[in-house]
Amino acid sequence: MTLTQVATAARTPLPRDFKKWFCGTIIATTGNVAFSVTLQWTATTHGGIVAGVVLACGTVPQMILLPIGGAVADRVGVRRVMLITLVSEVLASLSLAAVVVAAGPAVWVLISYSTIIGAGNGFHLPATTSMVRRLVEKDQLPRAHATQKAGQQMAAFAGAPLGGLMATAGGLVGAALINAMACVLVIVTLLGVRPALTPPPSEPRASLGREVRDGILLAARDPLLRPSLLVMAATAAFFAPVAPLLTPLLVRMHHWEATAVGWLMASQGMAFFLLAILISRRGALRRLGLTSAAGIAAMGVGVGIIALTPTLAVGIAGASVAGLGYGLAATHLTPLVINASPHSHLSRTAAAMTLVQNLSVVMTFALAGGLAEATDPGTIALIDGLLLTAIGIAALTSRSFRRA
Repeated sequence: MTLTQVATAARTPLPRDFKKWFCGTIIATTGNVAFSVTLQWTATTHGGIVAGVVLACGTVPQMILLPIGGAVADRVGVRRVMLITLVSEVLASLSLAAVVVAAGPAVWVLISYSTIIGAGNGFHLPATTSMVRRLVEKDQLPRAHATQKAGQQMAAFAGAPLGGLMATAGGLVGAALINAMACVLVIVTLLGVRPALTPPPSEPRASLGREVRDGILLAARDPLLRPSLLVMAATAAFFAPVAPLLTPLLVRMHHWEATAVGWLMASQGMAFFLLAILISRRGALRRLGLTSAAGIAAMGVGVGIIALTPTLAVGIAGASVAGLGYGLAATHLTPLVINASPHSHLSRTAAAMTLVQNLSVVMTFALAGGLAEATDPGTIALIDGLLLTAIGIAALTSRSFRRA
């Protein structure tokens, strides 16, 4: 069975509004990545503790506000929410640049800005994550999502070195101005697209608190959303620490050169990128749940290879397998979750999807680091690989997930 034989809506062009949205957001993402790199680099000049606090101040408010942000976006419209949060980020970036020019990159400045942006993301992310579904038809979502994933990978490739350049040349002021211009670009793009809107209900609206609760109950009770979100959370928990945490530790354990970290991460990223490009052009496999499970199992195999091999070449092959598995899972599992949501709850479902992954990652990062120090990174990476493969297999025990 080939991709071309089972592709869904592969020959139907993606809507023009989606293409405009895609181009604007990818250019903007490049600027956002560059700014994030510069901000964290600037924070490290004050020490590791300050850098950690700055990072936490951007993450914690976001996670707390995600359920509320999803309910607000479903209630008043994603376009309105995104416009408000983008304008707020433009003003915050310009203010940051002005304050840094006047007072320098003081700790309180970095913490305040990170907190403001984190709070804004709590409202922005559910809206922007559900935006793609509002711009394309249901059967086009896997292709559209794969296109967006490939674009985000390109943005990361371009934005990270740009951030490093800004950190040494333009500094935080230049990076903040680039971020402001990136947000302005998204605003212009957003004004030129017309997402599908949920018709207002005939009966009076429930309270915002009730709508937040409805979103949580939907995620917890729906026979397809519940297992899908659990699979997504478990996968994030054991795969997220591999590249940024376990890979450098494994390179040290194997006594490879430091450049090996770059080769392993680049191999994984390139495999993911190429598969996402293929899916965006030829279409996704029809069985989204089955394909997602296979991808997660392949991620585990790839991580296990990296953990066991003493040879860099084989490790690169393992990283490529993990990247291909990640590509399969990411381009099929997210569309599965979004398509399973009622149109009236798209942003709340997107918020739940982001929240469960973030919570899993936060809980397992510290645990993985501590266990790797107590034992060895090879053992922890091997356990992660085995657990990922087990998650992929266990996902098939859910009939609704398996048949999706």
